[in-house]
Amino acid sequence: MSVVGRFRLIVPGATAKPAPKMGQALGPLGINMMNFCKEFNARTTKVRPEVPIQVTLVPRTDRSYKFFMRSPQAQWFLQRTARVPKGGDYGAAADPVGNITLKELYHIAKAKSMDPQLVGVPVRTICLSLIRTAKAMGIKVSRDLQPQFSKRDDEPVEGLEERRKQLRLLNKAGKKGGKKK
Repeated sequence: MSVVGRFRLIVPGATAKPAPKMGQALGPLGINMMNFCKEFNARTTKVRPEVPIQVTLVPRTDRSYKFFMRSPQAQWFLQRTARVPKGGDYGAAADPVGNITLKELYHIAKAKSMDPQLVGVPVRTICLSLIRTAKAMGIKVSRDLQPQFSKRDDEPVEGLEERRKQLRLLNKAGKKGGKKK
């Protein structure tokens, strides 16, 4: 009954379904997808649906397993707070694509401080790490919202996923158009 390894997945909270993507990860390990999905959904009932939960899966040779859950990635929190579908292409070198306040950054750091690997790490250290991540994404962190981003709270957060899909389609169309020349 030895450990096979550690595998990391990102699974949508409270709505996990036995999909092909998950099957490719769990199938070779001998883990029943339906049982995993039921157990995962039971443990994430209090999480808002479709939140991407990070899962570390530890399978054993006797086909048993255990899994640990972590909060979503810092990029996900920053994008939702700034209401941007994706980070900037050039990071801090270009104009900012979004803006978040220090108060919002602090709340993200408090949420991330509950992750197992960050327990005991000072919140200030997590905030500094988040500031660097935001800067790399082209999101400006300031005391107050900047005037050009003051209307961002009027935008619904639910529309971000749709805008992200539209950007993906535009990028694909642009790449296909460039190949025909």
